[in-house]
Amino acid sequence: MSEVRRRHVLIQAPIEDVWAVVSDPQTHPGWWPELVGVRAPEHAREGDRYVRVERRLGFLDQVDAVWVVERLEHLKEAHFRCTSSGTYARFALTAAQGDTFVEAEAGILPPNARWRAVKPVFELFFSRWLRDLLDRLPKVVARRRTEAETRSGATA
Repeated sequence: MSEVRRRHVLIQAPIEDVWAVVSDPQTHPGWWPELVGVRAPEHAREGDRYVRVERRLGFLDQVDAVWVVERLEHLKEAHFRCTSSGTYARFALTAAQGDTFVEAEAGILPPNARWRAVKPVFELFFSRWLRDLLDRLPKVVARRRTEAETRSGATA
């Protein structure tokens, strides 16, 4: 059984703005801890695979990992999973009177004995990882909103 970690945050932004960040793997380096870069399709869809370049556990060399977009339910849920380790992240969004409630979940469903052996190490980091991720997400959403407003004001 996987040890699942969950955290939540209320973001002062419309659900559409939050969804644009959460559902797009190309935005993830700006708010996913230890993620250095992403090579992903421009508009990722369910079933798409993409490569994440990350610093594993914050102290090891950078590694490439193939992730898959498991589920994208527009304005509701985004679920991503590592194809080698079974690590996953799921985000559930709920509109809340003009703001957005985000529940984030992280866990690992190891596909083989090798990953089952390191599973306890990964699980130690999930709480901190989720805390850091949800601290960064509202800032990225706010920055993108400001940038969009600045661009629309410049064209008006």
